[in-house]
Amino acid sequence: MKKSKSSSPDVLLCLEDEQRRAHKRSKKVDRAREQLDRRLRRLAATESRVARLEAILAAPRKERLGDHAESDGALQDALLIFNPGAGRDSEDNALRLAQVVSALRAHGVRARTEIKTSGKAARAQARELVKAGGGLLIVAGGDGTIGDVAAELVGSDVVLGIIPLGTMNNLARSLGVPLDIEAACALIGIRTTRRIDAGRLSSTESPDVQYFFDCAGVGLLAVAAVAGQAFEKHHWRVLPGAIRKFFESRLGTVQVEMDGRLLAASTCMVTISNAPLMGNKLLAAPGARMDDGFLDVAVYDGMGNVALAEHFLAAAAGRADAVPCYQARSIRITAEEALPSSADMNVNPVRHVIEVAVVPRAVEVIVGNGIGLTTPVLAAPAAPPFAPDPRVVTPASAPVGEDGLANGA
Repeated sequence: MKKSKSSSPDVLLCLEDEQRRAHKRSKKVDRAREQLDRRLRRLAATESRVARLEAILAAPRKERLGDHAESDGALQDALLIFNPGAGRDSEDNALRLAQVVSALRAHGVRARTEIKTSGKAARAQARELVKAGGGLLIVAGGDGTIGDVAAELVGSDVVLGIIPLGTMNNLARSLGVPLDIEAACALIGIRTTRRIDAGRLSSTESPDVQYFFDCAGVGLLAVAAVAGQAFEKHHWRVLPGAIRKFFESRLGTVQVEMDGRLLAASTCMVTISNAPLMGNKLLAAPGARMDDGFLDVAVYDGMGNVALAEHFLAAAAGRADAVPCYQARSIRITAEEALPSSADMNVNPVRHVIEVAVVPRAVEVIVGNGIGLTTPVLAAPAAPPFAPDPRVVTPASAPVGEDGLANGA
């Protein structure tokens, strides 16, 4: 019988040595977690005091709006990009804008207003602020405008504030920004910030690079994005073609490489989520966090167009079966047949190879108690992830914190 190169006593000594090393490192991890917990508690207490003090300052300002007395204190200057096309067509935009400007003033912000005339113009305005070296940029609009502007702020010192006026408001919901104008402006006045990640989508077949903050996808998600945009913008002529493409799609073989791990699948859709919500306020990636340095990848293996339609209808009703989800920093998708891709509802031409990577801590954003944050602001109310059941008391309608502040006060 051939003897082992290492004797049993040697292996035992090596094992015991490694066990001691593992025990020491485990203790260090425990101490680091305890220290992090203490710091998080201190942060939460400080942010609660900030919210309380901001509410005290805002109260007299609200009573004398229009007078702007010196006792208001120093006001912070900000660029406000207002999208008059956001939300419902019946909205009185002059009234909405006046409400936004007044609410910001009450919460210590003097806004210089720019009306969004196009995505190109909004992006140019954001770039000018970045060139100036920083400042506060507030977007009053929907997910499209917020995403357009945020993409220009990647890696900069500009702080982004959000006043959600759109129809879906997925980014605001994920980040805990209240959907009410006054409460959203109060949160901007509190100015509790986090640096959130961005996704970066590119292809070996194109020099273009796109940033996204919500979700990117390959295959049917891009087709669904076209249909969703057409429906939201009332482009009715586009809808029949998008729906026809959806139901004509067939399963294809794709290779999904995630941080070096390779997965082969027969599918017509892969989604890559930075935020938990996508589409029509759909909680598609419940575990996704916008500040964790990872993207959440869902591969709908073996699910054709009908199965996918049924899955997302069930998901909208809260009854969908879980789809396997993977976390990764870098994703490369290779398809036998060229597929369309989308990034935050912006649709690209068909490609065989799509590459996606996370950009950690890409943009500093004023946030609240959001489901898309690993470290939410506990002193702020939680924005609902989707339309809540009116019979249920949600975190957004319950008092938060020992000071009893709610609704962004």
